[in-house]
Amino acid sequence: MIGLTILAENEGWLYQLDPNDALIAFCEQHRFTMDRYDYDQHTFLDLLDYMEFQEFEHYLFILHGAGERTLRLVAYLQQRMLHVQFHLMNDQGDVLFGDPSFLEGNVPHVKSGFSKQPIELQNALMSLFTGVYPNATSRQPQPLRHVYVEETDLLNAIEPELFDQMTINSVVYIDQPTRHDLPVIELMSRTPVLIAFSNTLPFHIKEWLATVDRESIQRAFQEWHETSIVSNPERRMGILDYATLVGMGISHRLFLFQDGVFSDYGKTKPLHVTSDFNFFQMQEQQWMKSNALAPLPELVLYPILFQLASVFQGESRFVTPYNEYELPRTNGKIGPLAMIGIQNNEGCFTFELMTNRLFETDEMFLAILEADQKERFDILPERLGADYESAVQAYKELIYRG
Repeated sequence: MIGLTILAENEGWLYQLDPNDALIAFCEQHRFTMDRYDYDQHTFLDLLDYMEFQEFEHYLFILHGAGERTLRLVAYLQQRMLHVQFHLMNDQGDVLFGDPSFLEGNVPHVKSGFSKQPIELQNALMSLFTGVYPNATSRQPQPLRHVYVEETDLLNAIEPELFDQMTINSVVYIDQPTRHDLPVIELMSRTPVLIAFSNTLPFHIKEWLATVDRESIQRAFQEWHETSIVSNPERRMGILDYATLVGMGISHRLFLFQDGVFSDYGKTKPLHVTSDFNFFQMQEQQWMKSNALAPLPELVLYPILFQLASVFQGESRFVTPYNEYELPRTNGKIGPLAMIGIQNNEGCFTFELMTNRLFETDEMFLAILEADQKERFDILPERLGADYESAVQAYKELIYRG
């Protein structure tokens, strides 16, 4: 069986592209399997297991544009799986790796509308330093996503198997200017991880984050619950080590310092390193040490509110089930939260959690949103008066799409 997939690469981040009609027809004609794989959720070991299970004889990667890490990924697969022939071509038909003679001169036509998305690395580093992973998979055990390394010589102390346990789209952040010394070269030759040095970034990620302690976050949660206000006077984009401070439990990150291995940047959670550097055993240590500040849905939502508060001047009040706005907060079971409301001196807004889109609205809409979230539609006839039926109908058409 012959597998075929299309990739694009930007700042080392790999993107799976959809085939066009011509490529689909090409695969059908030549009996190739058009393949897709989730590089954001699966590890290098997962990919090896997947390739083994599929029983491919040949596997062709087609690269849209340039991609140094894509070449390293293909070479890694070939080194680990000698019974499968891996090949890499660009979208112009040039062979970059392997010998795809099975194509018999028939070069598949690739045309893609891929556009660069340079925020992926920024988002990854935000997750590394905050511990917040908005799109974390529900799979168990949780994979390792990002690793912080204080200095390159620490790479010598890490068993190579650790990096195989990282998601394919993951980052090893080295807190030094670029160095192509022996530990870095050996790492890049073993595993095609994405490496970022401190001087290669167009931003200073740690300067974007607020530094607080657990007691301060406890007070901030209480203020949010009781007043609906999420304070962010310095307009920071996140909170350093937020996930550790609030006790979110299992982490996707590791921090390697000269004085030890930790689950947080602040070095409050040291980890016992096993002889084989098993990340999943480290996760069990982290889970045992966690002490949640609030129920998980609230812990997950708060960083979003904190970042939204940085967008507006002055204080913002939020409409969520977990805080008092005009109605008491809800402590019971609620369904999936799709939208939150925002009110400040710039107006009234709603934010869709699935699409990350912000819309301008009015106070009436926020009143209905809160009543819906807290299952209190009974208070709306008196509050909205003659506008009740039309306002609720308009709300339902928007929220539930008719």
